[in-house]
Amino acid sequence: MKLTKSLEVAVSKLVAKAWMDDEFRKRFISEPTEILREAGIFLEDCVKIVVNQDSSNAPVLQGADGMTIYQIDLPSKPSDLSDEQLSAWSLGGVDLASVCRMCC
Repeated sequence: MKLTKSLEVAVSKLVAKAWMDDEFRKRFISEPTEILREAGIFLEDCVKIVVNQDSSNAPVLQGADGMTIYQIDLPSKPSDLSDEQLSAWSLGGVDLASVCRMCC
């Protein structure tokens, strides 16, 4: 199963928000399913969400024991992005991909 572009964009906005807000980051790691629901992303009950801190891989889907595991990697905040750029991306105002090709 492949991630859709819209899902990748939505998750990257959550990652950007997690970089700016430590409390949100902690909650994203501990309650990823709830955070995704709040963002309008609803997954089937057979999907488990795992957030990996300080990882630099892109989000992936993988199967395990009949359960689908959605792994979201949460890399460290890039030093070359300002809080304004991250805020604009997380709110939907700017194409962060044109600013940072290696993250999200």
